[in-house]
Amino acid sequence: MEVDKDLTSKFLSGEMSFAEYSNEWYNIEDEEDIDEPTKKNNDGEPFMLTEKGNRRRKFTRLPQGLAGLMGEANLRFARGERDTAEKMCHEIIKQLPTAPEPYQTLAQLYEHDVEKSLQFSLLAAHLSPPDANEWLRLAAISKERNDYKQEMICYTQAIADESHNIDNHMKRLDLLDKLEAIKYPIQTLKITKLKCYHKIVNSLPPSEGETIMKYAKLAVTQYHNNNEMERALAVMSSAYKKCSTLFSLQDINIFLELLIGQKQFQTCIEIFVVNAGVEIEAEIVTVKNSEGKIEEQTNYLKCSIPNSLAIDLKSKLLVCFIYLGAINLVQTLLKDFLENSVEKAGDLYMDIEEALSSMGHHELAIQLLEPLVQSNSFDLGAVWLKHAECLYKLGRVEDAVSSYYNVLKHVPQHPDARRKIFTILEAKGQIDEALDILEQDFKYVVSANLLFEQCIALKKYNRWLKYLETGEALLSKTFVRFTHQEELNMACKNRCGIDLIHNFRTMRGENQYHENDIQFDEDETFKMHPQETWEFFIEMLNIACHFKQYFTMQRLTFGAMMSKSLASHRVEIEFYCLQACLLSNDNQNAFRFIREFAQKHPSSRSWNLLNLVINYIDRNTHSKFLLRLFQRESNHVVKNLFLGNNFLISGRYLVALKYYLEYHEKCRDPLSALLIAITIFVMAAQRTVDKHHNLILQGMAYMQTYCNLRKCDQETNYNMGRVYHMLNINNLAIEYYERALACGSIAECEEHGLLDLTKEAAFNLYLLYKDHSPIMAKKYLSNYIVI
Repeated sequence: MEVDKDLTSKFLSGEMSFAEYSNEWYNIEDEEDIDEPTKKNNDGEPFMLTEKGNRRRKFTRLPQGLAGLMGEANLRFARGERDTAEKMCHEIIKQLPTAPEPYQTLAQLYEHDVEKSLQFSLLAAHLSPPDANEWLRLAAISKERNDYKQEMICYTQAIADESHNIDNHMKRLDLLDKLEAIKYPIQTLKITKLKCYHKIVNSLPPSEGETIMKYAKLAVTQYHNNNEMERALAVMSSAYKKCSTLFSLQDINIFLELLIGQKQFQTCIEIFVVNAGVEIEAEIVTVKNSEGKIEEQTNYLKCSIPNSLAIDLKSKLLVCFIYLGAINLVQTLLKDFLENSVEKAGDLYMDIEEALSSMGHHELAIQLLEPLVQSNSFDLGAVWLKHAECLYKLGRVEDAVSSYYNVLKHVPQHPDARRKIFTILEAKGQIDEALDILEQDFKYVVSANLLFEQCIALKKYNRWLKYLETGEALLSKTFVRFTHQEELNMACKNRCGIDLIHNFRTMRGENQYHENDIQFDEDETFKMHPQETWEFFIEMLNIACHFKQYFTMQRLTFGAMMSKSLASHRVEIEFYCLQACLLSNDNQNAFRFIREFAQKHPSSRSWNLLNLVINYIDRNTHSKFLLRLFQRESNHVVKNLFLGNNFLISGRYLVALKYYLEYHEKCRDPLSALLIAITIFVMAAQRTVDKHHNLILQGMAYMQTYCNLRKCDQETNYNMGRVYHMLNINNLAIEYYERALACGSIAECEEHGLLDLTKEAAFNLYLLYKDHSPIMAKKYLSNYIVI
């Protein structure tokens, strides 16, 4: 009661429309094709039930006390006491909001106010017993107000109250035609012409047979186009029950096809007997089923078919007998059917073959397939595939392989045929041929499922390079291949999917897809789980790295950045991109990734990688970036050393010297002294510098500091020899190289072995002696540089 009162209050106050109000009571969406019986509740009051048993609408009778008050209200209204009558009506609504009488009186009270009068009339009609005329009157008022939705509801209610009246149905159809003409959004009405057709077929009596058949055919055609076969069968069954005598052979054919599609074979047999003149002799036997229960089973013994029966109906009869298990009859009828020309009845051959194969009767199915594949009209890939599968199930493996190859002649990319041939060849031990048959031509539409299966087979037989190639093709389903540098720039800056790249190419007037992109079959549902994709991607990288396929690594890592399934691994992917760029010597793109990495993860590894990349970049445009990078770096040693090295390489020696001196002041280690000395010697070698001797003396002083701090005789002697060698003071250079040869090795490392400068020192001595003393030069080569 509280819910009823609340709904009524909302409607009367304008918070909800009548369409919304009525929807709270019943669902009109499927009312057009459901015949709802009228039932009574426990109080004897009639109400309507939907197919699911939900309340649609109910009719309430006023109790004796309120009935008296209602009579008094009508009397006051007749006397002209309008205010008193209105108050009495509202009092009744307050106590019993689902009674129609007060709303009927209020509608008359508000005749001067069309809007309110219509509201009360709609409520009264909705709560009253069925009255189609009243709903038609309200529909006319709604039509004058151009309230199409309310008009449609009124027609629907009129049809529900008087469904056998064809005029009501026609008015609703005319309204739909009008709305279609003005392009009204009909989907908001939840009413379609198709549902109207179905309702007409369900509602009209058998005497309206021609009208029923007209709209049944319209409904079946649309249901068939929408692939709603169950509804198509429902409307055709309803029409058949009412006017089976009006069914033509074409209608019977359609009806049988729908019944067969829903596996109602017994009903089909009954229709053949009643409508097609087929005579069948059968017996009913009692058998035990698989659960041990007794059940009746029909055995079909004989069948007589009129010669005039159409061949397509004969084929449907055969199909029904196949599914009903009457194989003895099928064998007899099949001989007669095979006398028909394959060219004319090939499609019917296929229907019968499909039924035989599905029931496991492959010996009979091959009798239909043999003439089909020999026919020019049915020399098709799909027919050869059925032929091959039938032969395979019969155990004729060699013949099956030949038929599968015929499938590939017609459909070269057919995945099922390739799978079957692979299975057969693998079982015979012909592994290379089996793996080759899984290969697809990427110029055509490709099956992702078959690609995945090919990957599994290649991995099983350790064909790693081919596995890498096929795996890259499979990943390209969700990875992107970049066409130019701007796309890579966009991928690095944005965490997005491939759609952004496609939109970018469209804006540039380019094709959305890369020329080497693979076109996958969109009908397939193949999809790898994100974790599976990630593991597969890592495996591909490891294989590519192992076989030094560095450009493949680069393509894989770049493409992975735009993959939505790998979005959670973006940081790891960017580091893999850096590694791939380093291995493939793509230093410009490597610098792009190491910049981000160094800023997000400052560490010794980051500085070493950044320094490695910078050393190989041709352009010296990274100085400003380095200054910004180290602006807040608290480790002054790293900052001064890194910037000093960068400016030394770029030729800005004074700036480099400044950073080295700051570094040397803070740590006083041999490396800083050596770097300062090297910088000064390089400056002394410049023609534009005055006082070369002073610079050389300063450099030698720092070299001496380096020797004092570095406790390694071989290294210090070798470096001193290099300095004198550069200055062309050859006698001192020879002396220090000799000292380096006389010293022991620098260190021994478990990973890199012995660290020794003997060969380097000997080679430099060879260079000093080769022009003036070849014998001495040869001596150093033979004693120290022998492989």
